[in-house]
Amino acid sequence: MTLPIIRRPALGFLHHHHRHHQHFHHHNHLVQPAALSRQAHPLATYPRHVHSRPFSSSSPCRCHQQQQQKKRASDPLRILFCGSDDFSCASLRALQAERARDPALVSALDVLVLPPRRTGRGFKQLREVPCKAVAEELGLRVHQRETFRNWNLPDGTNLVVVVSFGLFVPPRILNSAKYGGLNVHPSFLPDLRGPAPIHHALLRGDSHIGITLQTLDDKQFDHGAILAQTPHPGISVRPGAPLQEVIQDAAARGAELLVQGLRNGLHVPPYESLLEQQQRRPPQGQPLAHAPKVTKADAQVDWDAWTSGEEFARRARVFGSVWTHAVNDAGHERRVLFLDAEPVGAGNLRGEEVIVEFAHDDGSGEDWATHLRRVIVDEASGTCAVSVGKAVGVEEEGEGDGADANCREWLMVRRVKVDGKKEQNAATGLRPFLRRPPL
Repeated sequence: MTLPIIRRPALGFLHHHHRHHQHFHHHNHLVQPAALSRQAHPLATYPRHVHSRPFSSSSPCRCHQQQQQKKRASDPLRILFCGSDDFSCASLRALQAERARDPALVSALDVLVLPPRRTGRGFKQLREVPCKAVAEELGLRVHQRETFRNWNLPDGTNLVVVVSFGLFVPPRILNSAKYGGLNVHPSFLPDLRGPAPIHHALLRGDSHIGITLQTLDDKQFDHGAILAQTPHPGISVRPGAPLQEVIQDAAARGAELLVQGLRNGLHVPPYESLLEQQQRRPPQGQPLAHAPKVTKADAQVDWDAWTSGEEFARRARVFGSVWTHAVNDAGHERRVLFLDAEPVGAGNLRGEEVIVEFAHDDGSGEDWATHLRRVIVDEASGTCAVSVGKAVGVEEEGEGDGADANCREWLMVRRVKVDGKKEQNAATGLRPFLRRPPL
């Protein structure tokens, strides 16, 4: 039996509701304070130069810099902390703890957050950023703004610390702080520059992630001088760990790196970045990658590109679910979320083999590609095993129906949510789309 991949016209306007996901907007900028001179360097691409101070032997992180001969003294730090989400909250708590421990290092701490945003069905709910609640819990002064326009730093502020903030910090603001700005970014910069480094690290299957303490560049996102990084290979990621667990672990390590960097005086210019930090390849051998914001569209199943069960599992791990469209015999489609899915071996398959036509939207709403996939339905358990990789009708020569299951990769789907219906087991939810192959 040979069933071709079908190109279909637009199936009509679709409403795609999907949950909001956290991103790491560390993209803020730094300009050299006017009072500080720059040293020319023919190869360096960072705006300022660093004389490094290594972490103490007890620190879990280290600086990738040259050893300094004499530590530069710092004024007591009056910090404006700019943050938003759970990742930034760990650094805010750590700074407040350091302020209580050593007021000579951190003498004042103000917090800047974004205004609440409307969310939920119909955008009727106002949602405050988590960092605001933490700041209020700690008794800190909170500033809430959606822009830096017509606003100045609190009096005496000499350092801006940005952690997962999401708003551009203009040179005017950074120039008014004696020590400019610092940022905590959860990757081994320069790899995975961008607002969603942890998401993209998990999507490409990284077993470790890094944390970087950098200055804020005045021209490009995540191009500041690298002051410190976690030692390679980085923070181990537990196999199968959900996104939130990885974020929490990285947040704690980032907070440690930030505080240790302040103790070591890494915020005090002039700076001298090691050139190998610019040239370093990612620790696991991949080429340097960008980490743009992820959206609900990234969770749509790409039946041509996702050729393994592990690829499906990575996406489900990051987004909580993946989604596609299923088409019934009458040609009507419905959006389907795979809520509980994982790779499964062919030896564990039981049930009746059928065919389901899935559809992929190219994003324009005008062009759809449909893909026929074998599905093994187990009514007893309510599960469906969906074939991954080659579409029905494009098997290798010599693959019969009996051999095909063992040659393919499979995705075990336990729970689904079909548009317009409640969450169901997969066998029930996909029943309207099942087709019996001809004999």
